[in-house]
Amino acid sequence: MQNSLWIESRGYRMLGILEYDDKEEIGKDFVILIHGFVGTKIEPHRMFRKLSERLAKKGFTVMRFDFVGSGDSDGDFEDMTIMGEVEDGLNVIEYLKNNYDVRRLYIVGFSMGGCVASILASKCQCDGLVLWSPVSNPFWNFYHIFGRESFIKGIEGEHVDYLGDVVGPKFFDELLDSDPLQYARDYHNPVLIIHGTEDMDVLYVNAYCYNKVFPNSTIHFVEGADHCYSSYEFERELLDNTVKFLTELKEKQSDAYAY
Repeated sequence: MQNSLWIESRGYRMLGILEYDDKEEIGKDFVILIHGFVGTKIEPHRMFRKLSERLAKKGFTVMRFDFVGSGDSDGDFEDMTIMGEVEDGLNVIEYLKNNYDVRRLYIVGFSMGGCVASILASKCQCDGLVLWSPVSNPFWNFYHIFGRESFIKGIEGEHVDYLGDVVGPKFFDELLDSDPLQYARDYHNPVLIIHGTEDMDVLYVNAYCYNKVFPNSTIHFVEGADHCYSSYEFERELLDNTVKFLTELKEKQSDAYAY
């Protein structure tokens, strides 16, 4: 079952989709999905939609949403920044806690959403974290993604056209101060990092950076996978490992809670 809802953040409305299977369990074990740069609550080949459906069948309530300026949410993409998205995520968490009897909270973040999710996890101390192809060094990663010419324009205060989306100067101004690894040091709950070995957008060395810093993390590499896991087998391995990790973690934490 799915419900759509609006959540206020930074003076705008964000559209979210709440998915669950059991009305009796709705809102108790939440998973929040954090989309990537120029992404949406669906993500390529509906990865987030498929993950949401599978997790709902395992007893989770899943929230996937569009950040301010993305997808169906209000606002302009040119106002997008990493810490602005962290603020959006915190407002989503506050909304969920104000409206549901949240027992446990988990976060999944993809690409730049992995960077945002790492900062969020530290700030809210969620019960578990999954990172897909996560950005660990925003300044270097986005130099690599934009290319030298566009990146320098952004650093010098110009708006940059990235595949039809306009990225504003605020995004570039913030890059040097955005350090998800510093936040990761303070997060001690379990973390699963998944990365494709042929990811040419966010190189898989980023996974090693997070694994080195998080006190309680493991890595799973999907051999041959690109950034968006663009084959059925790559996607299946990604989703299988994510669902397994979160389901086993929930069961383990449920047993501990019972005592």
